[in-house]
Amino acid sequence: MNDNPYLDRILDEVETVGKDWKELFSGEFHLREIFDLVGSLVRTAETIITTPQSGLDKHKLVREAFEYFDRKYRIIDRIDDMIPLPFFLEPFDGKLLRTVIDFLIGQAVSVFNATIWAEKPAG
Repeated sequence: MNDNPYLDRILDEVETVGKDWKELFSGEFHLREIFDLVGSLVRTAETIITTPQSGLDKHKLVREAFEYFDRKYRIIDRIDDMIPLPFFLEPFDGKLLRTVIDFLIGQAVSVFNATIWAEKPAG
């Protein structure tokens, strides 16, 4: 059981959006897939959590969903394999990549949240 009541729902919806994530992350890997995944997760979070004040909840939900996909498809490890770093940074590369992904999620949530709620007519 997880702490986020929306996580199972977002994973179910994302798994059925028409893309085969297993195929996407098991073949040749490109950074574009990360942006596609984060975008899909954020768009799905927008349909599940429907209040404009809930940016932090959406961020947490998307981060948890991304972590699920990372465990399932080793996304961070695959990014790490693509980006050669100096040997002295290797002990920190996983944490650095997770921080970058978290920043990307935060930016995507902010943009989607602002865009969607700016388009909705007031009361």
